[in-house]
Amino acid sequence: MTTTQKITLRFFGQTVLLLILYGIASVVAGTKFLAPEDGLLTVLPYQQAGALANVLLHLTALTGLIGGGLYIGGHQHLNSAMLRLASLLWSVLIVLSVLAGIFGLLGGRNLLELPTLLGVVEVVALVLVLAAAVPNLRRATVQMWALGLGLSLVGILIGLLPVGDYTQDRVLRSVSVGLQLYTGFPLMALALGYWLMHRFSDLTFAWLDHDIYIAEGLALLAGVALTFGSLQNTVEWTRTTGLGSIAVVIAPLLYLLIVVRCYTALTRRNGSRTLSAHWFTLSLVLFFLAFGLLGAVKFAPAIQPYAIGTRLTDLHITLAQLAAVVMGLGLVNQATAELRGQNWRITGLTPFWLVSAGALGGGLALGAAGVVQVYLERLLMVGYLDTQNLLTPLYSGWVLGLLVFLLGVVLYALGFWSGKPEKT
Repeated sequence: MTTTQKITLRFFGQTVLLLILYGIASVVAGTKFLAPEDGLLTVLPYQQAGALANVLLHLTALTGLIGGGLYIGGHQHLNSAMLRLASLLWSVLIVLSVLAGIFGLLGGRNLLELPTLLGVVEVVALVLVLAAAVPNLRRATVQMWALGLGLSLVGILIGLLPVGDYTQDRVLRSVSVGLQLYTGFPLMALALGYWLMHRFSDLTFAWLDHDIYIAEGLALLAGVALTFGSLQNTVEWTRTTGLGSIAVVIAPLLYLLIVVRCYTALTRRNGSRTLSAHWFTLSLVLFFLAFGLLGAVKFAPAIQPYAIGTRLTDLHITLAQLAAVVMGLGLVNQATAELRGQNWRITGLTPFWLVSAGALGGGLALGAAGVVQVYLERLLMVGYLDTQNLLTPLYSGWVLGLLVFLLGVVLYALGFWSGKPEKT
């Protein structure tokens, strides 16, 4: 096994481990809504547990997308020295981020919780990964993956810029999140998805290599539209030009077109038995729910002022990142099977259905909580604490979904680690 393949496997292993930690942190944070004084690990306040869960999900998505990008690019021409340094920095970043979350050192900016120093480490590691992948940019899938990684990198850099006032902070945070969550992650995930199509469908390489540019272009336009939508109540010109209103119409249509294009591969399956098509399908569903449905609802001009800061915002952000994570899990499954020389279900169907049920079922409960919260707290002006008490049954369904999700991830991890090829 080459050095690059060993490094790629390390990224895969870190993805699975981070996802388990995210599941634990999410359950801890979720129990705070059921019994604030008696929740799990009462020494860890909700703000700490929530921030740690956000950081872990962000790192899980990026780690899986990085490992997947390295694998689809092949190992013949990659710069091993750069990758070794990038892998070392990434491992350091993961350890320090977890410690920062446990000791309450994460920032208070939603989705930009990493301290500046750790943000710099993240940027340097991503630059090294991107530079190491340059020799393989002749491939369409790697080109699109690199574009997504580059946009995410720019988004992270913008998030590190100092801010002078609240409005400036809102604008920079919206642009930073937009470049990462709405454009970078979907572009990278779709690149991995189109590579997986080579494995589970009988569509020709020429068709897929041509179609990927269309799908990625649609995702890029949707990301720009959603970013404008997030700015509509912050920047004056987005209100006067009506771009925010246009965005909430365009984004669902664009993601529907992406799903339609990808559906072609699902109808022309080959003899692959690695479950990559299953994870690919789940990822598309989550992307459409996050950007096609929730994005349109959350950024609708009449709804956005009421939805900001509610559980609808939490669900939107979570599903968007989970969609990228799930695509990474599909590639981990496929890559592990190939490295073992097997055409088989490495992680099995049980983890897939548990993760699906946990993500979708828990998401449905959290979404219902968000709708009720908007109605009671923002429209009827019921007090925050009274509203939270009324939402306890829905929060119970959410936490149950998180537990099912965590069980599925643990079973996936056991299958991955037991089926992982030896680093010889």
